[in-house]
Order: sequence, then C-alpha cells, then structure tokens
Amino acid sequence: MSCLLKIRAMREDMSLIERKLADFILDNTHLLRDYSSQQLADAIGVSQSSVVKFSQKLGYRGYPALKFAVNEAVVSASSQTRVPASHPSQERSIAATFAELRDAQYAVMQGVADINEIDVLQQALRQLTGAETIQVVGFGKSAIVARDFVLRLMQMGKVTLSSTDPALQVQMATTLSEGNVLFAISDGGQNSDILKIVRQAKSKGAKVISLTRYGNNPTSILADISLFALGGDTHMRTDSLLMQMGMQHLCHMLYVQLCQSLKVDTLIEESMNSHDLLNTK
Repeated sequence: MSCLLKIRAMREDMSLIERKLADFILDNTHLLRDYSSQQLADAIGVSQSSVVKFSQKLGYRGYPALKFAVNEAVVSASSQTRVPASHPSQERSIAATFAELRDAQYAVMQGVADINEIDVLQQALRQLTGAETIQVVGFGKSAIVARDFVLRLMQMGKVTLSSTDPALQVQMATTLSEGNVLFAISDGGQNSDILKIVRQAKSKGAKVISLTRYGNNPTSILADISLFALGGDTHMRTDSLLMQMGMQHLCHMLYVQLCQSLKVDTLIEESMNSHDLLNTK
C-alpha cells in the first residue's frame, strides 16, 4: 500500500492540520471513496484548500488523484491473501511469518519506486557513472547496506572508498574533489558523524548523494541529490528489516543501471571468478 506508507512516512514532518488529514485518511480508508474534498474538509474541520494542498504535498495533482491512489491501495490489499499482523508477543507459524514479510516487503519495494522521481534517479546515475572516486558511508543499521553497495561498485571497477571508522571516513572525505561523489546512507538522516562527513565532502567540491528514510532530515537537506526508502507498515520488530530491504532494493537498481551504462559485464564475471578461486581448495 505505497500511498498509505507514504502518508505514514511523511506524518512526522506535517503540520497539525496535515496530521489531522493524514490520521483521518489512515483510520478511514474505506470511507474515502465516498468523500468529496469538501466533505473530507468538513469531517475534520479544515478548509477545502487544505485538502488540496495536502494532496499536492504528497505528490498528487489534487484530491481526486489522492483518493484514487488510496482506493487503489485498499483494493490491492484486499485482493491479496494476507495474514493479519500479529502483536509481537503473539506466536505465529513459520508460514504466517513468511506471508507477512513477503507482503510487507513488496509494499516497501513498490513504495521506493513511487517516492523517488525518475529525474532524480537519473541525476544520481549520471553522477555515479562519471565519478572518478565514490566514497560510501553508512554506520550502525545502515552499514550492511553500505558494505553491499561498496562491493558492487568495486565489481564494476569503480574506485571506492569506505570504512567502518567515522574518523577515517572524515579523513577520506578531505581527499575528495570535484568529479568525486559521496554516497551517504543513513536511516534517520541525523547521524552526527555522517553529517560531518557530508559537510567535509561538500567543502571539497564533491557531489553528495543521500539515501535516507523518507522525509526531510539533516542529511537529505544537505545532499545535492536526495534518495529515499520507506520503513514497514508493521510493528517495530520488522521496521528496521524492511527499511534495510528498501534501501538495498534502491541500491540494487542503481547497480543494475550502472552495469548497463558502463558495459561492465566482463569485469563482473572476472570478479565473480576471483571469488570462486578463493573458495577453491
């Protein structure tokens, strides 16, 4: 349900009136089909123009487009055989967990495609394609995504810098210059070490691409190109898992597109063969 995920993801950055609209829509998705913009405004006690502006903030041309997207999300959800999300304290069968994660992952991956504009993704690809050096930074939960992306960039023959040590990452950023890219991965976008590295890279003329949780945050605001992922529409146990999957899905899309533009299939095959050699006894 990408539209509803988008509303939940943006809720924390909304004004009081926008939150009222968001909460009403999330709690009454089945009713929205029969509501005009004026009826929705009257139900919440806001102006009709607030409904229109809210729709536009979410990326829709107007309220009819938003209502269609919400209805589409509801129909899509009801047409699938879903296992109701259970409370963390309740036991679930292995089959039920498989089904719940499958549906949640699909929704997150579709949401990632919806919230990132094609023009912005193309800008990121152009920067990564032309970059002489790419520094990748990600700590904590984001470190797994960062390490995977570093490996894939190296397979393509890209000069790539990375480290798990924040101090060393700051030093690496001082070596960047115009023509280089810093790719900053941060779940909440508020990690102080990453912000230091981003500022250092920008001061040297490098382009900064950020990948964070959807919404305005210090890292995405500082970045030249901001990419986003969505968390899960489930309980806290799986939110971080789904955020990681969403971030990796976007990085994997960038990887496939870069392979295509750089024509590096031979390099990747050689890289895979080198791994086979290491595993040969």
